[in-house]
Amino acid sequence: MIAKQLHRLITDTNSRSFTIQRRICLILSLIFGLFYSYLELQEAFSGNYVVQDDARVYTFWLQKFIEPDILPNDVIAEYFASVTPWGFTTFFAFFAKLGIEPLFFSKILPIFLKIISIYYWFFLSMEIFPVPIAGFLSSLLYAQNLSLRDDLVSATPRSFIFVFFIAFLYYLSRRSLVPCLISIVLLGLFYPPFIFIVSGILILRLFRWQSGKINITQQRDDYILSLGGLVLAFVIMLPYAFTSSEFGPTISGEAARLSPGLAQTGRIRFFRDDLAMFWFFDQHSGLIPNVLEHAFNLFGLFLPLLFYYPHQFKLRQRLTQNVQILPQIIFSSLGMFLLAHLFLYKLFAPARYSRYTLKFVAIIAASIFIVSMMESILDWIIQNQKNQIYPQRLSTLFITLPVLILIIYPSFLANFTCTVYLRDNYGQMYAFLQKQPQDTLIASINPSTDNIPVFAKRSILIGWEYAVPYHVGYDQIITARGKDLIRAQYSPDTHQVKGFIDKYGVDYFVIDQDAFSREYILKNRWLQQWQDLTKEMSTQFQLMTQQGQQPVILQHLQRCTSLQVEQLLVVKAECVVEAELKNPEYRS
Repeated sequence: MIAKQLHRLITDTNSRSFTIQRRICLILSLIFGLFYSYLELQEAFSGNYVVQDDARVYTFWLQKFIEPDILPNDVIAEYFASVTPWGFTTFFAFFAKLGIEPLFFSKILPIFLKIISIYYWFFLSMEIFPVPIAGFLSSLLYAQNLSLRDDLVSATPRSFIFVFFIAFLYYLSRRSLVPCLISIVLLGLFYPPFIFIVSGILILRLFRWQSGKINITQQRDDYILSLGGLVLAFVIMLPYAFTSSEFGPTISGEAARLSPGLAQTGRIRFFRDDLAMFWFFDQHSGLIPNVLEHAFNLFGLFLPLLFYYPHQFKLRQRLTQNVQILPQIIFSSLGMFLLAHLFLYKLFAPARYSRYTLKFVAIIAASIFIVSMMESILDWIIQNQKNQIYPQRLSTLFITLPVLILIIYPSFLANFTCTVYLRDNYGQMYAFLQKQPQDTLIASINPSTDNIPVFAKRSILIGWEYAVPYHVGYDQIITARGKDLIRAQYSPDTHQVKGFIDKYGVDYFVIDQDAFSREYILKNRWLQQWQDLTKEMSTQFQLMTQQGQQPVILQHLQRCTSLQVEQLLVVKAECVVEAELKNPEYRS
């Protein structure tokens, strides 16, 4: 009968059929991963000027490995090069020297990362709960979660978490010493903050919960693996402890609370008035941002029921000792989350220590609970069958419904896949700027400026995407540049405008046609961040209105515009200065 056959499908431990099931489930998992990657690739190559949001801050300066002469003396490029992990830089540099442009490589790399990650994930799931259909559900849920966020598809250092950390967990569960240590090294080279999570797991691994007590492990392999991993983790992190950044120290917790860049209106919205958002759901400060955004992840919360009701969930017996890795991940993540808040911002953003790892736990826990529930229901049907029709239909429903719902679930989501690939229509502007000398500097407070380094390969004075306030020295540079630019753009004082152009060597301004309207100024992100400057500009505009004056750049906007692309005007800075030099009022 169908119920018994389906029940056997889940519980079968026969070596041959188990192996066949495992291979089929692995292949299906990889097929779905490839399909989701295909959807993402369609977005990545949907136009000539398409770039992933976070990839911008890496791909623009990595292009120097192909064209060494671009972006000369570019402070923004130097900063991001200095804070990018060595492994990530070397990896991209290797392919760049083969002639593969970083922008193109950043679009195709995620498909390889995703497939490798799903492969490791499937076998990690099997090490914890060796039931092939559970491995498939877990991998499918994992693949969908990856496509609900842009973390992996961004091809940034954090994208490698999904390969090296999952590989570490897999080899740790198998007690494979050398591959486990290699995974730790690679994780440290590509995403150093996760070494702290790894260290916490290795320490917790030395303890066991047995018979209601915490005992120290008696297994020699655990000591060798944990101590070897901890020593390696210490060696990897040692250079970071003694290396100081040329852009100053990371911002302290006290200074962070006063930083406009970390306020609700800042570039990094860290501090919020809503405490629930701040502690639990914020992307930078919260404990569980996006952890439960996939509806199926919620089933992970019910995993403890398997231990409270062992007779109702007989499949619980298939859980291996490796299930202990789940609470180890939880406690390690929670510990680092709290430490990161305590030593803000010395250990980077607190959410980075929990938003990925707790989601990993939720996915594995959810797949274990769902399959255990399916087995329990089938077992109940078999034990209580009274006719042949009703139980067969019911059993088929219970075994197929969860799988079918999970498969079609993405079709009901508006943000699947969530790649955050950005497209714009300013190709003419990028082509024009790329023809200018390589030391050309563009100044603008328009959001389109963020794409100039990527597409035009020319330097910008400031850019919202690049204005991260983590290092004191860099933040001071960007703040000074930004405020000077805003004052110059809206200044009626010729001396101030000329002084700004000469100070920074600005060649072009990129100005929105509406840039001199009150509405534009009130909505500008830079002015929203710097409230002190907003008050200053408000007072200045009031005086200008009373005296019938106009900003210098506005006066020469028409004659000095070299190119107009839709609402954007590319204004030659030298033209503005020359026009003022010819002004009798200026010469006097």
